[in-house]
Formats: sequence, C-alpha cells, structure tokens
Amino acid sequence: MHAQINNELDRLAISHHGGACQLSLPTPAGTLAVELDSVGPLACAFTTLALRADALASATIDELTAIANDLSDRLSYLLEAISPVEIDQDMCVVQMRSSPPEQSSQGTFYYELVVRQGAIELCRYQKATGAIRQTVPATVTRQVMGRLADDFVAAVP
Repeated sequence: MHAQINNELDRLAISHHGGACQLSLPTPAGTLAVELDSVGPLACAFTTLALRADALASATIDELTAIANDLSDRLSYLLEAISPVEIDQDMCVVQMRSSPPEQSSQGTFYYELVVRQGAIELCRYQKATGAIRQTVPATVTRQVMGRLADDFVAAVP
C-alpha cells in the first residue's frame, strides 16, 4: 500500500497544488477513502481516513470489538494511544479515542476511531473550552499514512 499511497499523493499534490482533495484507493479489504486538507512532499493532513469494507457489513459487536482492540495495539505510532470509550451493542459500533488526549491553550485535541458495520473511520478533533468539538486536520508523514492504510486493511478479517 505504501507505494500506491505515495503515487496517489504525488498525483494529488500536482493536480490540486497541495490543497484539499480526496484520495480513493481499492484495497484487498475494501475502499480506502481519505479526505485530505493538504498534501506536501513529505507529509499530508487528513480530516477523515476511512476504509469501507463489505466484509464488515454483517460483523457482530464481538468481531468489531476484536478489530478495534487490534487497531488499538497497531496504531501505537500516532500522537496519542487510542483506547475504547464506548461499545454500543444495539448500534453495533465501537468508539475509541485518544487516551489521554492532547491538552493545549487552544483546548483538547484527540483522535476518534470508529469501528462499525461496513467501515473503520479515523478523525482528529479539537474541543475548545465552552465550544462544540470540530474536526481538525491530522498531519502525518507519508510513511505514517501508508502505515495507517496497511493497518486498516490488515485489521479486516
């Protein structure tokens, strides 16, 4: 996946002059869809990274929890560790967040990873004191983007 990701990021950097764009790649597990805020020669910033996988369409909550736990172990290279915060058996969704989140003068920043029937999705949020949370770009190196793609694909049985 690393080579495919890099080739696509190179193409998008040229065609969108490094600005906002979408990346969509077929993978053995499903379709990787990334909403990119910017693309540079060494890094990119994404607002949403998702893997849409038919194999997850009828997954049970136990299977989704196992995938979430696997991803929690795999994604140790992100800014913060990610751990489960809610398992909704009725909706068949596992929600995970940064633990602990990043605290700064601008508020709290954290990753949120949602594993649900049909998809795995990663976003980064900012919550300023007294305000509602907002999606913010997560800046990662191209190598980390490739690794995220590999780990999402590997997590799908």
